[in-house]
Amino acid sequence: MPRPFDVSRRDLLKTALGAIFLAPLLRHREVRAQTAVPKRLVLIFTPDSHPPEWWPTGSGSTFQLQEPLADFRGLEGDMLFLRRLDHAWTVGNHHEAGMAQLFTGARFSDDSSRHANGPSLDQILLKSSDLRGGTPIASIHLCVADRGGADKRHIISYSGSGQPMTHTADPARAFSTIFSGVTFGGAAPTPTTMPDAVAAARRRADQRILEINTGELKTLQRFLGQAERQKLELHVEALFELQQRIAGMGSGTPVPTGGACERVDTSGYNGSTNNATTITRWAQIQADLIVNAFTCDRTRVADYHFSFSGGHHEGLLGFGQSWHDVVAHVSRTNDSVTVDGKSMTTREAFMKFDRFWASHVAYLAKKLAGIPEGSGTMLDNTILLWGVESGTNHNHSPRDMQYLVIGGKNLGVNVGQYINNTTAQSANKLLTSVMNALGHAATGIGIEPKCGPLPGFLA
Repeated sequence: MPRPFDVSRRDLLKTALGAIFLAPLLRHREVRAQTAVPKRLVLIFTPDSHPPEWWPTGSGSTFQLQEPLADFRGLEGDMLFLRRLDHAWTVGNHHEAGMAQLFTGARFSDDSSRHANGPSLDQILLKSSDLRGGTPIASIHLCVADRGGADKRHIISYSGSGQPMTHTADPARAFSTIFSGVTFGGAAPTPTTMPDAVAAARRRADQRILEINTGELKTLQRFLGQAERQKLELHVEALFELQQRIAGMGSGTPVPTGGACERVDTSGYNGSTNNATTITRWAQIQADLIVNAFTCDRTRVADYHFSFSGGHHEGLLGFGQSWHDVVAHVSRTNDSVTVDGKSMTTREAFMKFDRFWASHVAYLAKKLAGIPEGSGTMLDNTILLWGVESGTNHNHSPRDMQYLVIGGKNLGVNVGQYINNTTAQSANKLLTSVMNALGHAATGIGIEPKCGPLPGFLA
């Protein structure tokens, strides 16, 4: 004789919709959603590698910054240096191989375009985690001292194989795109109407939730084994994440971001790639756009790109020759060059050139560090991942790549450390660790799908 509630496991799963523990999970998730602050990611590129002095002196938590990173002083507790990271492959002088795999860990999609044959970690996260939240823009891509083309030496973000994410060079154009429809006044923007597609999606998600009879499910709970319960818990988590994400689209409910949603002043841009004064203003505007895109919760993912791999910039900082050919190629480190009327070694010139780009990255980091958010600052909830396309001292190889992690303290990043690995590690382990910290349980990336995370990345 059948027992009361004698149902097949298949029927049970159909009835439960994977939600045996729906009520307590929803309560937990609702509380977390109300109190959590957004997680964010910024990928950053600057050209022509770094001189050896880019690395700090000292070790562990007692490191000291040198001249190239002098503008970061005061942010030491927000920085994580990880030395002896290698790229997985190379070809030629590594300029193009380094760009392709910088944030993808991938090979070329073909030998003509030499674009990456897989997505970069920012785009992976947008598809495989809740990093986007309910923001209207998936990611923004801004450049400085560059025209924003799709050539292989100008791209660091890919949506897929051979699919480059191009940059916007003109700040006024970027502002128009990012803040379209926003009314500024201190709070996160709230749309006046909900798009029909969003409203319909929300109704479907809400209906799925309402269809679940939690009382019945609790009665039927004993029919599930432990493994099935765990699977169903994950299903419920995913269902609620979907509901929350849809609810955040056009809901009019402000997200608890730090700072104020303000209009960005885009004046002073002229597009020169060789004038230090105008490049500095250009970089300031683009950084302000990123910060305000975050405070307005328009997006949580950005790509911030300076110049391009092998950029020459004749005339920049008073040097009339190619910075790439005459300075960054530092095999002649004791040669004398004249920069802005002063004689100096090529090594000293390389540090001057490097500090110029680094100062703009520091400006962004300090802006984020100055905005209180949640239990810390906006920088604590944001990972800035800065990389270059060639190894230390412009060595034209995949060895000793110079990546710097800035921020992410509230995401578990082991900031305030200089870790000089005793043996070389794959740079793809770093990319994997960043994805893990931002909510994606990746085991690897690109051509190393099982490389695992990088030891020392997490606190």
